[in-house]
Amino acid sequence: MTDHQTRLASDHAHADALQQAGWLRLRADQPERLAAVYRQHRLDLALPRGRAATEEGDFIVIPVELIIQQDQKYLETSVVFALSKGVLISLERDVPISALEHASRQLLDSLLAGRALDPGQILFRLIEALNDAAHVAVRDIAARLDERSEAVLIASGGFETSSRQAGVADIAGTAIALGEAEELVAKAVEGQLMLARAARWLRRVAHEARFEQSMPTLLSDIQSLRRYARFQHDKIRNLQQSLMTTMDIKQNQVVKVFTVITAVFTPPTLVASFYGQNFAHMPELELPWGEWMVMGLTGMFALLPLFYIKRKGWMR
Repeated sequence: MTDHQTRLASDHAHADALQQAGWLRLRADQPERLAAVYRQHRLDLALPRGRAATEEGDFIVIPVELIIQQDQKYLETSVVFALSKGVLISLERDVPISALEHASRQLLDSLLAGRALDPGQILFRLIEALNDAAHVAVRDIAARLDERSEAVLIASGGFETSSRQAGVADIAGTAIALGEAEELVAKAVEGQLMLARAARWLRRVAHEARFEQSMPTLLSDIQSLRRYARFQHDKIRNLQQSLMTTMDIKQNQVVKVFTVITAVFTPPTLVASFYGQNFAHMPELELPWGEWMVMGLTGMFALLPLFYIKRKGWMR
């Protein structure tokens, strides 16, 4: 038997052991198993579902959507839990979730150690695993936000390390990255709300004393991560506001420079336009110092607006 065949056989054995304990793990790309669940439990998990928890027969169907970090990238994934007194069914709609795989190994170790498990305990462990995975994702997003904060600080200061003034194009990439991070964190906050709902449904359905101490702790962890994610969301909003303010200031500075240039060169342009016309008689042309007079007046008319602008403090 090859290593691949050995691993498949081991995975099937693990799945059978967990199924006997009360957890049936399914994926959306397994239509035969979904059909078998429908025949046995009259529960059609293949149907598209919203985000609300529903009661269907003996089952409480609880969808959960969350952001996790998997394979070095952020993944928006979803899993549907269907809980009854005798069985827990989970359906992973997108890709297999590594956090559930890790939890399955821990559950299997508990079974091998002789500890009994029921569907309620299994769901509790799975919610814990998903919350831990969401915590890793939010913590990584927070670390990347710290790097973006430095980029925003540099842009707000006006200069990059190359000592040239940072313009709108320099911070456009940071603005796009902040927008993507905001969407991720917003979905992470929503995912924590759905995890908290799943935990409350578990407490409502189980009615068992063993959850009296552990369930408040789990709910507190979920709520703490939700508050931390909301803090990161507020931080992104502040960074975006700072970035937009910086971009507005820089654009105003560009407009101000061109306004000053226009104010300085408008009087000389007006003088030049007078002398560009074909008048029949220009007395100053007969003066020996007429050219110097016109040049001096032109320079004075150019410096007067500049002096006025500087006196008003508009050059700052």
